[in-house]
Amino acid sequence: MGAGRQVEGMTDVRELKGAALGAGIVAAYMALVLASGRVDPGMFGRLLVFYLGTSFALWTFVLGFALLVMMVRAGRKTGKEPFLLRFIVTTVQQRWHRDRFVSLLWPPVLFASLLASFNSFKQMVLPIAGFTWDPMLAAADKALFLGVDPWRVTHALFGSAEATAFIDRSYHGWFVPMSLGLIACAFMAGSTFRLRTQYMLSYIGVWIGIGSIAAFLMPSAGPCFYESFVGQHASFNELLQRLAWAQSESGSTMTSLNNQAMLLRLHGADKLIVGGGISAMPSVHNGLAILFALAAFRLHRGIGWFVASYAALIWIGSIHLGWHYALDGLIAFAMTFALWIACGRIAAVLDRDEPAPRPLAATA
Repeated sequence: MGAGRQVEGMTDVRELKGAALGAGIVAAYMALVLASGRVDPGMFGRLLVFYLGTSFALWTFVLGFALLVMMVRAGRKTGKEPFLLRFIVTTVQQRWHRDRFVSLLWPPVLFASLLASFNSFKQMVLPIAGFTWDPMLAAADKALFLGVDPWRVTHALFGSAEATAFIDRSYHGWFVPMSLGLIACAFMAGSTFRLRTQYMLSYIGVWIGIGSIAAFLMPSAGPCFYESFVGQHASFNELLQRLAWAQSESGSTMTSLNNQAMLLRLHGADKLIVGGGISAMPSVHNGLAILFALAAFRLHRGIGWFVASYAALIWIGSIHLGWHYALDGLIAFAMTFALWIACGRIAAVLDRDEPAPRPLAATA
């Protein structure tokens, strides 16, 4: 909750412009999803309420952590521990003067509205496109890896039951940075406006541009669903058998196998289910993983390399666990990088457009 710039005694107008741009894009996406006629408004409303509850629960958790960190910093600066209630009141006043809570509330609202819209699109609208790209992607993957299916490479390197279980846990731990990374934007200093705006606009772009538009234009189910939607494929059937073996050997349930069975069972259902829908190309999972890394490098090079390693593990896991073709991740990486550059330029324009701060303006 750092320094912001006061204009006319009110907001850091950059925050207002950035949030308005993002909200406009998400609102248009939501309207198009609902206008498709394939999404029941009542079900969508309940799904949105669920995501709002989740996002603000995470927001409350991060708020408590942020207040603790700020109190410790304030105590170190002044040499005495600040009174909690007074510190909270002062902090709230600062955020109000900074931008009328826009930057504080926009991230959780973005999270809920975007995920509810995407969830509805993926489950109810995307199936219209079918799964026509799978044969081509399977062949292209094999050609890219010189005649070998990519999953055979990952299982040759990390084929033990223990390694597969570790990859499975790591792959599905992706929800933590996917959610908390966005929510954390609510509590960052005003001086980070350009990075936060670049990240949030890119985040929107991954879900809508990669996960919705590109997914509709390049419809595919992925190796784990190939036989269910395309036809027999001996190699992918062998992959699923190896995953079942790894689950049996490790003695623990693999989240991937559970989720794949659930998604297959719910495909075509007329009720919206949290996390429902099947799609492979391009990979949102991989796109967001590389987005985490791009943002992390802007914060600290060491953190950046750590998160980039995690992004590489996500790509390996997406192949290893049968969710994606190798190309799904590679194309998502390229598209996300392009989004990152474009959104960085937009953030720079919004930053430059801010009116000059008035003399002796209060900080927040």
